[in-house]
Formats: sequence, C-alpha cells, structure tokens
Amino acid sequence: MSKYCTVCGSQLPDDATFCTNCGAPQEAPEQPANDAQSYSAPQQPAGNDSTPAVAAAETMKNTLNNLRENVDLGAIKNSLTMENIKNLKTAPNKNTIIALCCVGVVVIAAIVILMVILFSGGYKKPVDKLIKSLETGEGKYLVEVLNEGEKQYLEENYVDNSKKYDSLEEYFDVVLESMQKSLEDRYGDDVSISYSISKKKEISDNMLKGYASAIKSEYGKKVDVSAGYNLSLEVNWKGDDKDEDGDKSITVIKADGDWVLYGVTPKSMMPSKLGGTNNGSGFSMDDMDLDDIDLGDIDLGDLDLGDFGF
Repeated sequence: MSKYCTVCGSQLPDDATFCTNCGAPQEAPEQPANDAQSYSAPQQPAGNDSTPAVAAAETMKNTLNNLRENVDLGAIKNSLTMENIKNLKTAPNKNTIIALCCVGVVVIAAIVILMVILFSGGYKKPVDKLIKSLETGEGKYLVEVLNEGEKQYLEENYVDNSKKYDSLEEYFDVVLESMQKSLEDRYGDDVSISYSISKKKEISDNMLKGYASAIKSEYGKKVDVSAGYNLSLEVNWKGDDKDEDGDKSITVIKADGDWVLYGVTPKSMMPSKLGGTNNGSGFSMDDMDLDDIDLGDIDLGDLDLGDFGF
C-alpha cells in the first residue's frame, strides 16, 4: 500500500475512495509523482542590481512558491501532529515527513536573510559611529571604532600619562565637546550629520598588508587586516539655522575581525570651514588625472631630490 489519507495521513489501500480512519473522501488514484523531481531548488535571482538582503528575500519567496505549487499544504498541515512525529520511525507518514522538510527549508531561508541583514554593510559602522560621536559629543562611540593598536597608544599617552582624564572616552568627550559647540554656533541647535557614499573602492591585498605593517610600526601592535575600503562621501551638516554640503574621504579597514577607522580623527568629519580635515587616506593614484597637471606651474628649482629618496 502506497496511498495515504490526504486529511489524517493514515495508510490506505491504493484503490481506497475514502479513509477507513477518519472517513474523509479520497481522490481517484493518480500516477505518483517523483518528489525529488517535482521539487526544484530555488534559483539565485539574476542580475547585479539586487542588494544581498533583496536577493535573500527573493530566494525565500521562490522557496515558498515552490512549496505552494508542489505540495498539498492542507494535507501536510493536518498531518503535522505530535503523534505522527513520534511514530515516524515505526510508522512513517509521508505527509508528516514533507511537512517537517518544508518547515526546515523555511527556517533555513529565514536564518540566511537574518544573517545577510546583520552582516552586510558592516563597513559603514565606523563612519556611523564617528558621526554619532560628533552629534552627541560622547567619546565612547569613537573609541568603539578605533583599532586596538591606536586605542592602546592613545590610552598610554593621553590617559595613563595624564592626570586630567580617567579614560579614553573622557578624553574624547572633551575633544568632541568643543567641536559640537562649533557645529551649533554655525548651524544652530539640533545639528545632524548625514552622508551618502558616492564611491567605494576596495583596498587591494597588498595595500591591506601595508596598513597592517603601518599599524605595527606606529603603535607597536600586530593586527590582521583582512578587508578595507576607501570611501568617498557626500556629507550634509544641518541645524536649526542652516545646512551645508561637502565631500569627505574616509578609509575603513577590517582589523582582527572588526570594522574600524584608519587614519581618521574627529576633525575628519567636520566641515572645512570649521577646521575639518580630509585625512582618511581616501586618495588613490588611480584617482589622479594627469591631464589636470600643468608642469609649468612647478618651479623645478624649488625641488629637493633628496626629498624623493635620491
């Protein structure tokens, strides 16, 4: 016997027209479909415009559509009882097995979407924390996105060797307080800083090794730099009185598994009219347009070849 009740899942004779257990009418016998062939795995959505989260959501949508088209959801829902689950080894119920598989597929798809949402775009975290430190004047947000070498160096030089501050957070509180006041004087109360990424350039493996070497050389601490980006930002500073736009370059790296700032100070995100700098290592030789350079503007007599290592 290979036929099961579409309501309670009980095993029935192949030619049964009703269930001997629950009395539910049964459809006429059909040629059994091959479950392995009738269920097609969800395909990765085509195209490069989708974000990871959108692609994961599309995959889950395809998964649910496949389940809806190829599985009798009403039948498997009724078969998913504790009794049927307990008796899977001794009296396996096909619909119960299918139901458990469907639940597993949906759970896995949901986990994939959650992981994508949580871990995609992690490189923006240092920029967001830097901005939050300026908006709130709280140094703790900036300390969270410093690499361990820089953090250790600053603690030794500005906390341990000073009687003014009890922690690195307190030191940055003082630094940020003056910057926050400057922002409020220019833009008014309730200053907010927003940005968009106009260009994101991945840092090469060789350059990543260079960043790791620079951190070790400058701060005396070895770190593993596994990824990084040079980010070109379009920034907006806005308060109750006025708002302005400007461009910034920020470098973020993944050091010892955490996304952190590199070569960036709080002034890196301040507007140029308030002393803001642009020292985020965002410049690349690839960005240089040699056509814009007029050699006639260079006085060769002012050049000291010793400065170039000759």
